[in-house]
Amino acid sequence: MSPSDYLECSFFIPLVRDAELADGEPHPRRVWKWLDNELYVRFRGGTTAPGEYRGFYQDPDTGKQTSDRSRRFIVAIPEDRLDELRKLLLACCVFFAQKCIYLSVAGKVEFIAPD
Repeated sequence: MSPSDYLECSFFIPLVRDAELADGEPHPRRVWKWLDNELYVRFRGGTTAPGEYRGFYQDPDTGKQTSDRSRRFIVAIPEDRLDELRKLLLACCVFFAQKCIYLSVAGKVEFIAPD
């Protein structure tokens, strides 16, 4: 497969658990290690962008403005493996106690959330 056959995908994981779903506390180190391991096992690599990303949005449940700080992850994968990444991010919703995960696939944005 040539490099042009890969799509750049990036996603954000907030630094703390959602206060409505959980306790709003930081994630344990083991959960971050789990994600790194999953990215390696499934896709043979990934990048954690430097620094923290501050975001804000309207909470779909409360309608209130919410802000968070996140880590950004970047992974290059073949298009035919996008569903595998989406499934991993669904698991991230559970492991990281999030209502949804922001995913950008070659500039096209999706919000991955459990049904």
